[in-house]
Amino acid sequence: MPRFTKENVLDELRQILLIQADHLVIAGSVELAEAFIGFPQPEGSWNFFDHDPKLVDLSRFNIAHQFDWCFDYAFNPSVLTSHDESYVQDLLVFIDGIPRSDNGGDRLPFLTDQGLCHTVADATYARFALEEGFDLSTRQVALMANMTEGAVRNALAQKGDGGLRAIPGTKNPVMIEHAEALTWLQGRRGFVPTPENLRDDRFLTAQIANERTTQGLGKLVSRLLWPIFGTPEKAPAQLGWSPEKLEAWTNGTQIFSVEDAAHLATALKLDVPLFVGKAQEVVLRREFDPEDKEA
Repeated sequence: MPRFTKENVLDELRQILLIQADHLVIAGSVELAEAFIGFPQPEGSWNFFDHDPKLVDLSRFNIAHQFDWCFDYAFNPSVLTSHDESYVQDLLVFIDGIPRSDNGGDRLPFLTDQGLCHTVADATYARFALEEGFDLSTRQVALMANMTEGAVRNALAQKGDGGLRAIPGTKNPVMIEHAEALTWLQGRRGFVPTPENLRDDRFLTAQIANERTTQGLGKLVSRLLWPIFGTPEKAPAQLGWSPEKLEAWTNGTQIFSVEDAAHLATALKLDVPLFVGKAQEVVLRREFDPEDKEA
């Protein structure tokens, strides 16, 4: 896991959006900036950046959803966060195009390549490169290993089995072949590999284990219909169920049976005892726990 949280990233994104609003004042007008950011310029100040970042409503900005998704894709790889190349590209383009200073000309730390949003964008591409067979830079390898770039450079200078070899002649950045990077990363304690099957998906397993409501479990089932069946519409026929029966499982109104739960878990390639036990638990909570029923 990174040394920062998703909320830290989204808080920084709010600050970047405020600076973008200030640059729109310079390039266009106050009215244009207000339409972009969603509220008036603060009284007694020329800068939107003087606003409390929490006032920025991230639901107005598509890039916020992409950072939310890509944080999990980069650092919590799971079938639930399988990659979308357009998201990877959008984050890189967004980071490349953000202002590099505030309206006073000061270069702020989160506008540099050490910023959290910048780090998530680079880690997202690094994960994508690992999955697609592309070569990686020392920074990208470091992000996947949850190490400093200096530690990766030390590995490049190390001889023997623990060392790492760069592609000869590459610099600014130094590049490492995909196979070499992957082999080296697999020996690093901080590396979290992309799961090859659902039973090895520790983040999905944790979500199932921590779920408390039938609705929440149903949302997980809904998300799994895509990678397992291609589209949800194909699922009922392949399960041998009516659309109404599967819909009950996805919206949390199902009548529990061990047989149905085991059949669904098997089709979704999940740990059957874990899923069956959790399905029974959340149905019992729905029936006997008023707070969970209301949820």
